[in-house]
Amino acid sequence: MKKITARGSLRKKYILSAAVLFLFSITMAQQQENLSVPAPKGVLVFTGMALPNGNQVDRYTVERSYDKKRWEQLTEMRSPADWNAFQAAFNNWKPDFGFQGEPPLEVLQAGWQKCEAAGVIDSLGYWSPLTGIRLAAGIAYYDQTVEKEKKVWHRVRAYKGGKMVSESISYPVQYPFLPRYDPITLSEKAVNRYYYYMQWRSKGDAPAPYFEVRYYENKELKEAKGVMARYKVDNSTYYIFQDTIANLTGERQYFLNPLDMYGNRGAATEIVFVSQTSAKANYFSKANAHTLEQGYGVRIHWELNNPEILKSITLFKSDSFDGKEYMPVATLPATDTAYIDADVVPDKMYYYYLETESAQHDKPLKSNIFFANAYDKHPPVPPVIRGGASGGKEVRLEIEANDIHLAGVRVYRSNGIAPELQPISDILPLHDNVALFTDTSSVLRGDRGYLYAATTVNTSAVESGFSNRLTVVPDIKTVPPSPNQLTAYLNDEEAVQLLWEDVQAWHLHIRGYAVYRRELPDGSFEPLLPKDSLVLGQAFADKTVIEDKAYEYAVQTVDYFGGTSETMAQTTIYIQIKQLPAPPEITLRQEMGKVIAEWYKMTDEDLWETNLYRYQRGGKEQLLKRFTSRDEPYFEDDSVAKGELYFYFTTFTDSNRRESLRSPEKSIRVK
Repeated sequence: MKKITARGSLRKKYILSAAVLFLFSITMAQQQENLSVPAPKGVLVFTGMALPNGNQVDRYTVERSYDKKRWEQLTEMRSPADWNAFQAAFNNWKPDFGFQGEPPLEVLQAGWQKCEAAGVIDSLGYWSPLTGIRLAAGIAYYDQTVEKEKKVWHRVRAYKGGKMVSESISYPVQYPFLPRYDPITLSEKAVNRYYYYMQWRSKGDAPAPYFEVRYYENKELKEAKGVMARYKVDNSTYYIFQDTIANLTGERQYFLNPLDMYGNRGAATEIVFVSQTSAKANYFSKANAHTLEQGYGVRIHWELNNPEILKSITLFKSDSFDGKEYMPVATLPATDTAYIDADVVPDKMYYYYLETESAQHDKPLKSNIFFANAYDKHPPVPPVIRGGASGGKEVRLEIEANDIHLAGVRVYRSNGIAPELQPISDILPLHDNVALFTDTSSVLRGDRGYLYAATTVNTSAVESGFSNRLTVVPDIKTVPPSPNQLTAYLNDEEAVQLLWEDVQAWHLHIRGYAVYRRELPDGSFEPLLPKDSLVLGQAFADKTVIEDKAYEYAVQTVDYFGGTSETMAQTTIYIQIKQLPAPPEITLRQEMGKVIAEWYKMTDEDLWETNLYRYQRGGKEQLLKRFTSRDEPYFEDDSVAKGELYFYFTTFTDSNRRESLRSPEKSIRVK
């Protein structure tokens, strides 16, 4: 038996590593990316070394974002006004971070006064990295409203003289956080009339910096209040707990949790049972039971003070501490010190004791009762996903598992982009070898295909490989982004040319665009394409417009899942009346009392008509003839009188009977 007389905890001497001291010693002028860490109740955000007391920095602001785009301000921090305010704030954080230790009151007060004068926290020296001191000083913030299981960024800004002097954005962190350290196992347990003692051990280069011991008593979880210590020998680290038998009122199930520097709990050790019954044995020593490290079963080990006077030892077993009869398992030679019990069910607790048979027919002596459970360390057979379906905003899976000693199944899912799978469920119990799971996560989107798989977990927490994989696209309405910057103009072909932002360039699931038009001011939007037809690019030409009308156009995004954008890009255009050009100047000459008129001949592509007019001063204009593009541009006017002055000009007429401006007039006097 090892007796520990010192009170308190050696772990308080192991506060923070040099790496962490360096982490938060970055000066204010630098970008401080590693400034947030997960903690048991949220995320801790560290601002730096400078106190926000007006010396180097006036104040800090802390903001939070889940996408690095939208930021929410959480707080504005200043240092405490005086020592009393700082001490009160420090005491408020003791329940959360007191396990890191604390300086004597006089050391804390003197150090804080130096910090106030210098404007930096490192004037507290050895104690400056304590989380409680950082929080009390106003250079750390405990974000306890952050969403669980979601990546989060924090932004810290420092202000001096009304201006921002620095800004830092953290790497993304996620809460809660499960730290991982070297495996911790029970290496020694002892009970006598005065004390009971437990020693755990880890081996490796990653021991836990802190630990806590808790226990179950009458199904109630409590914190152990005994003496605790931690020390290291070579690459082995020992975690010790000791308490007096007087404090042991019944059966307790002890276990240890490793803690990181911020109090995040690692995986718990196996249960260690302690009761007053254990203290009554005085013949056997170190009688205990452990799960086999290799293989399957429980290894019972003991030591005897004087085995030479004994004839044999009998091992008894029960599955209840004191509620059922203990049955003999094996009768062993007195010189034996170990036995492996392979007749066990995984994860079921078994209670043992040893009983002697004396060679001199003395009264049999019993050992203390000790206990252990066996673990099935063989991976179970993977399950099979029999079916999956999507309805509404959820995905339903049916999973079948057909192995023994199963605790249930666990479901994994990808993020819809990468193939990596992440767990999304606790262990789901099986009913008739089937588990039903409904995924109602708010992260599901209708424009992604999610990969699902499942594993089986046995009662010893050993997990199988993945099942068959199933891809499901949730039946969730998709809303693609709307195009922007829609413009319209009349092109050379007298069609309205539409151009808009191509959302397909940055959104993978865009199928195309629906184009609508309405006549202003009172028309309704109508599609310009046949049903189920879409524009695949970012341009469309409307050739069905009419002059002297105003139109409004709208473009809506459509994705491959049938979703349409909530809004449409819109623009308007007025189609002006087309003004025909004036014809070229005609030429006139006289010949045998006639006036010969000639003009520019139109091509066959010109469908306009040419109108030839004549008038006299003060008289009415007279249309002499209309000429098509197929007619010769020539006319003999024989209805003229000698000595009279005549004026001639031409105009164009299009297919809509619109007439152009007149050509330049030419006059001639008939001789």
